[in-house]
Amino acid sequence: MNTETKKNKITLFPGGFQKVKNYGYPGLDIWTGDDFPDDLKYPDFFIGHSAGASFVLRYAAKRTSQYIFVNPLVKRKGIFFLFSRWIKYAFQEGLPTEKFIPLKYWPGALIKVINLSRIDFLSAAKDIPKENITVIRGKNDNFFCDEEAARIIQENGIRLIEVAAGHDWNENIEEAVARIIRG
Repeated sequence: MNTETKKNKITLFPGGFQKVKNYGYPGLDIWTGDDFPDDLKYPDFFIGHSAGASFVLRYAAKRTSQYIFVNPLVKRKGIFFLFSRWIKYAFQEGLPTEKFIPLKYWPGALIKVINLSRIDFLSAAKDIPKENITVIRGKNDNFFCDEEAARIIQENGIRLIEVAAGHDWNENIEEAVARIIRG
């Protein structure tokens, strides 16, 4: 667990089909269950990766928290588009199977992804003060948070940090998240 978690209350929501333990922060395994305990609803920092960012926007209760969205799904797209991008992402970036939730949870996780893909990032984020939002984008994310998404984020006055990464969480994203938390 990161040292930042000792001074700050943090709740992380993992990317689609992934486990919280992949990230090094406390959070909720949203793809394997529905329970969102009260002690996770009021952190200093919400961190949402990919579809996990959409979950934060849909269910997060404390709009005064700091929000760190990592490669969020900024543009609403149909499920077939997202599925084709996910396949390209899986082949191009490679996804170690140990990062995934067990297969028995995939049907329920797929339904959640479909529902979360309907969330309009900008509309859902409008109730959060812009100074409380940071988006971290992997410069090589050509799948979900691409250059067009980066332009949309910047045009809407949301802080954007670009790092050497693709779509998946890596050490450069981890470093950017840690810097934000440290202040």
